[in-house]
Amino acid sequence: MSKNIRDLINSLTTGSFPALARGRPSRRDRRNAAKGSKKTLKRFTWDATDGRLNLKEFMNNIDNDNKIFLGVSDFDDLITSTVLKRRCETGKNTIHRETTVLCNREKWATWTEENFKDYFFVQGSSSSGFIIDEATDNYITYAVNSNSTTVRVFGDAEFCDGIVTTVETKFDVVTSYIEWIYSGDGNTVNVPLNRDRLPLAEMYPFLNGESLESYYDRYMESSANILLLIGPPGTGKTTFIRGLLSHTNSSAMVTYDATILEKDYLFARFIEDDAAVMVLEDSDAFLKSRNDGNTMMHRFLNVGDGLVTTKGKKMIFSTNLPSIRDIDSALLRPGRCFDVLQFDALNFEQAKVLANKLNVQEPAGDKKDYSIAEIFNTQQHKPIQRKVGFV
Repeated sequence: MSKNIRDLINSLTTGSFPALARGRPSRRDRRNAAKGSKKTLKRFTWDATDGRLNLKEFMNNIDNDNKIFLGVSDFDDLITSTVLKRRCETGKNTIHRETTVLCNREKWATWTEENFKDYFFVQGSSSSGFIIDEATDNYITYAVNSNSTTVRVFGDAEFCDGIVTTVETKFDVVTSYIEWIYSGDGNTVNVPLNRDRLPLAEMYPFLNGESLESYYDRYMESSANILLLIGPPGTGKTTFIRGLLSHTNSSAMVTYDATILEKDYLFARFIEDDAAVMVLEDSDAFLKSRNDGNTMMHRFLNVGDGLVTTKGKKMIFSTNLPSIRDIDSALLRPGRCFDVLQFDALNFEQAKVLANKLNVQEPAGDKKDYSIAEIFNTQQHKPIQRKVGFV
């Protein structure tokens, strides 16, 4: 330990810190000192309201190697903070551009190593790193998440716009994503929206001739926040939601864990997040009446059209409950709930129409009802690759 650091620690423990104003202790100081603490040195803890810490004098009284700098979370943060500091010291304006593209870890590493040979290139981990143009102090950071990569560019406007254009020309841009919140600690996984199997109007006879696009637009443009989808498994509820997100280029937050919904942080995060939609699939327990002990309903109601609501935020509930009578009536109030859609299996004629639209084998007609999943997955001459949920 250097002498300067030792002197600093000694000054703290003896109360002879050189950068403190020598004023008369305030009543609060005397009260706090009298209380004492075994956890913190409260005698030597100050904030901006105390007016006792002279930061300029403090910085001048310590040699250059031991001054206080901004704390950083990791090595990448340290390097990029240093570069940004250099830009500020030389009076360079700095802007930020960002994009997310469909590109996995291997493709991104191969492409960047080939195209940024003349830059200072550091892969801090298998999923993140930074690229610096040492001549200009323009720099790029990136983070790979599942099969997408988020690229952030800092520096001159021409550099930032050029890098984003180059990346978006090489890779497909992610316009919609699913953020799956899977733990009570707020841990998440971001995945691009799967657009391989989008819905068709023939799947949903209850639309009565209205196009899916028209319905989606009416819902997103309405002042009502809530859409309720009721029906047994395999009737196309998840596909319907995927189609809405794809058509409107919307991103969504999704969770299947009831314990997460018991905490307010998820709803606060949704209100502040870029995602326009919160999806609650298999939400039977979330929708029951508050008289039956449902403690989460008040959160849905507040976000739906309560004091903390944000215009444009939508909540979609998908449930297997057999009847609308099982759902808390407050959620269905006009102006709060846009619609309740009843999903059901297709009859033989409806199943034939859908099969022809999909160009797959028609059903045999050996039973009364056919699920959408059953018709959708009837492919000829090629194996089925089944998808799960939105991904």
